[in-house]
Amino acid sequence: MEDIPEERAPGYRYSRRGTLPLIRQLSVIDNRRNALLLLLQWAIAIAASAIAIHVDRIPVYILAGFVIGSRIQCLAVMMHDACHGMFFSNRRLNDLIGDLFVAYPLGFSIHLYRANHMHHHRHTNTLRDRDYRVQRRDPDQHFPKSWAAMAWLLVRSVAGLNYYRMARDSRVWAPIANFHNPRRFGYDYSLSLRLRYVAWAVLFYGVMLWSPLRWQLLGLVLIPQFIWANVINRIRSMAEHNGVADERELNGTRTVIPTLLDRFMIAPLNVSYHLEHHLFPSVPWHHLRRLHVHLMTDPAYAADAHITQGYWGVIRELMPPSVLPATTMPSTRAAAKR
Repeated sequence: MEDIPEERAPGYRYSRRGTLPLIRQLSVIDNRRNALLLLLQWAIAIAASAIAIHVDRIPVYILAGFVIGSRIQCLAVMMHDACHGMFFSNRRLNDLIGDLFVAYPLGFSIHLYRANHMHHHRHTNTLRDRDYRVQRRDPDQHFPKSWAAMAWLLVRSVAGLNYYRMARDSRVWAPIANFHNPRRFGYDYSLSLRLRYVAWAVLFYGVMLWSPLRWQLLGLVLIPQFIWANVINRIRSMAEHNGVADERELNGTRTVIPTLLDRFMIAPLNVSYHLEHHLFPSVPWHHLRRLHVHLMTDPAYAADAHITQGYWGVIRELMPPSVLPATTMPSTRAAAKR
């Protein structure tokens, strides 16, 4: 078995010294922008649900499901920013709004997600990184895969046949999994936070169950979440750290330059600039692309950073070169160097 370190050797990290003045400018949280963005996601999801229920036709429900699923993906990215305290500058407001309107609707808690995610940042791609350990034991996250194996993975994900793996691994973020034993996953999930989730769940799901439209509402809320969590999140997560050389910090995390379709379906709100986020996690989502452009002016960054064009490019990278036609070889710097 390969030798995986618990900590990184000296020289692994990218020097941040020359970028710090810009980082101070970019690390300013835009409270108004984030509040309006959150309202917009809920407004779009509610409008899509209302139209689908009013028309009451299966094709319209399917279309509404795609729209709602894309908004769920936005909420997941917002949960990530709130976990870093970058959603609102006031920490209490950040965590309260982040729980009630972002994390709870996804079945998670900002506090539980933060407890796990900070370890991921401190110990990326080492045995002290729980995300990395999950990746190593889940055969769905073992790469490279053949064309047939990759296609079968996506089919199984769409059909939900491997959903149990995603649910099992994400239970550390879920209040319901930490309610009776709040220290089970290494974080003291307080009684007040647990009771707050219960009150929210009773109100949120109680209103839907009380409504005569309960089945339509539950379907529009739960089915897109089920599909997006198991398909789209799987694609995005496998792009972040799989199939990278990890010889140094710049090629231990992948940044994906998204297409317009990628931004709608998979990676809204600049979340695909994942290397930049790992290097400077204090920079909120709306400045990540600007940060990327700046870093590309550094010859060391431009030469060594693992940058992939589009998520289809990621899928191609995660298959053996022998199964790819010559015209479809990955066009990334890191891939070309390997």
